[in-house]
Amino acid sequence: MVAGACKKGPAVTAVPPDATSTAGSSVLEVEIAKAEDLRRAKDLPLDVQKSRDPAVRRGAARAVARILDDDDGALFRALEDEDGETVAWGAYGLGESCVGRQESHVRALAVRLASLRPGSSSTKPNPGAAILRALGRCGSDAAEKTLGAWLGRGGAHGSLRDLDEDEAAAFALGDIADQRGSLAVDSTVALIEAAERVPPLTAALYALGRSDVPSRGDLEPRVTAAARAALGRPGQSRIFALRPIGRSAQGARSLAQVLSSNDFTPAERAEAARELGRLGEAGEAALAAAIPSMLEATPTPVQGDRFGVVMAAVGALGQDPPSSANAALGALARIEEPLPRGAPTARRASALRCAAAEKLARGAWDSDLLVACDIGDGQAGQRARLAALDRGPLVKARRAAWLDLFHRTDQPRAREAAIEAIRSHPELDDAGRRVIAEALRSGRPGMVAAAAKVISARPQRFSDPRVESALAAAIEHVWTEDQVETRAALVEAALAAGGGESGRAFAEAACADANQTVRARAARALAATGAGSRCAAPDSGGPPAPEIGHALARPTRVVFDTDAGVLGVRFDPGLAPVAATRFVALARSGFYTGIAVHRVVPGFVVQLGDREGDGYGGSGRLLRCETSPVPFAPLDVGVALTGRDTGSSQIFVALARRPTLDGQYTWVGRADGDWNAVAEGDIVHAVRVEE
Repeated sequence: MVAGACKKGPAVTAVPPDATSTAGSSVLEVEIAKAEDLRRAKDLPLDVQKSRDPAVRRGAARAVARILDDDDGALFRALEDEDGETVAWGAYGLGESCVGRQESHVRALAVRLASLRPGSSSTKPNPGAAILRALGRCGSDAAEKTLGAWLGRGGAHGSLRDLDEDEAAAFALGDIADQRGSLAVDSTVALIEAAERVPPLTAALYALGRSDVPSRGDLEPRVTAAARAALGRPGQSRIFALRPIGRSAQGARSLAQVLSSNDFTPAERAEAARELGRLGEAGEAALAAAIPSMLEATPTPVQGDRFGVVMAAVGALGQDPPSSANAALGALARIEEPLPRGAPTARRASALRCAAAEKLARGAWDSDLLVACDIGDGQAGQRARLAALDRGPLVKARRAAWLDLFHRTDQPRAREAAIEAIRSHPELDDAGRRVIAEALRSGRPGMVAAAAKVISARPQRFSDPRVESALAAAIEHVWTEDQVETRAALVEAALAAGGGESGRAFAEAACADANQTVRARAARALAATGAGSRCAAPDSGGPPAPEIGHALARPTRVVFDTDAGVLGVRFDPGLAPVAATRFVALARSGFYTGIAVHRVVPGFVVQLGDREGDGYGGSGRLLRCETSPVPFAPLDVGVALTGRDTGSSQIFVALARRPTLDGQYTWVGRADGDWNAVAEGDIVHAVRVEE
């Protein structure tokens, strides 16, 4: 998950045992929360936006901002409210519903921004910051001009600056750069001047790193100088200097220095490695030189947060690394498990050994280093061998090895990697069809989804009675409501493969599903067949979440005893009462005990909460999005998603400031402990809830 955010799509049965009635929850507040949860604006009590109680108006504005129906009149009214938090929710909703309505939304947002006094509101979410980010979501020329002018003149009132708002303007221009790939000269100059001023706005480098700098002779050197200066200023925005530096003439050298230095955070060092990987030959040469120095300074790279940095560096090397990297990769491929011995260190050592061995193998799937690289549970070795096999035609011995790995592995990620390889290997022919049919009949949500996606991508190769029968069986299988990705992938496969009456009936049922993501995917799949469908929401969205009216009364800390040490998450019901209450209930029930961390991207996120171990599983119950116009700072915790309203039991911990997460995922609390030390596959041995 964490594949898709809580975007608008086309138009649980019991209270958990740990939930207690929320102190002070009025009948009106409960009704607002139910309307929000069911995505039914028409169920909001009449005149809530005119209430004299600001808490009621805030709740109503939050509800309509999350519902996002076609009538945005309530959002415009919230934008004009005198209460800052209500304004923030109105702005957030207008930004999220801006597509196709840019002109009216940008005009209203710009007018309201001009009326605010920067820094005058102490509310969170911050109204000025919310308006600025909403303008970035809209992405029009008028929005960009407003943002550039606002940042260039220091806000509407000159010297009265607010750091949150300044950063929001810079991040909003980054949103526009992501959409377009470039920014206007005026916007670029405003960002450069913000990065150069005293004190400098380091966050301005975020947008500059995501945009092609206009070809005006003086701009590129100024961007580089500002980025280099930022490397000397620790803080969560310093990571944004790395991408602009990577574009400079001496970028590879500077990035290699960051990668090799303990003066930078693990997230910054991992990001430097990835930036080097994007630089081609110069970057790979710098990586090859940096890895040995990292190993000299890190005698036990399988321990602590050093492991993720080294893994990022090895992963950033291309498929054919320079020969200068051979010695360092060879040393890693032969690294011995350090004392104390045990599964966690063996798993980490195997990950490093196999990552290095796969680079050295250069497609030789049966090389001695690759065959012997895994001294742990087998997953690292199997995935590395599959990656090597994937580099050549899967015929004869290579085909036999691929089939053997698929049938012998008990690792879900390795099985799915073998299935995904079928897409790019038509030479597998009948063997590929047999594996697809077997995967579809497995009843495992990840395997079924992987097979369905291959069929959707290459339907002409799977016109086979065995595949058609297996696909029909998968469609008939009873999937839990939170297995959204599997259900949607089956809809797309059934229609792409011309699945007959049963496939079309399955797609049409999905078109009326209570979940917005399922409906959206069904609508696109039906449209691709020429049978367009609006896939409107059903009249009844099912019962509201049982946590409503019984949410946590205060933030609650959950402690995870893991292979990486003792780690905590403080779940906060302030912005996401349903999600926070659900996660604490799951923790208390023992759901997370014994679970493996299934996804780690060094310097980006740690993700857990799937008992299947591959990212496709959940608790059996869906969580609707409770997104907010608040930023994701390092160690903030969010709900993992694969589209709107697809949360369940998976959470992620952000390891660095990532503005792309802001407002797109449910913010549910704060983590504590060394989450940078977590490795993929680490086990949660015990969980306790602090009362």
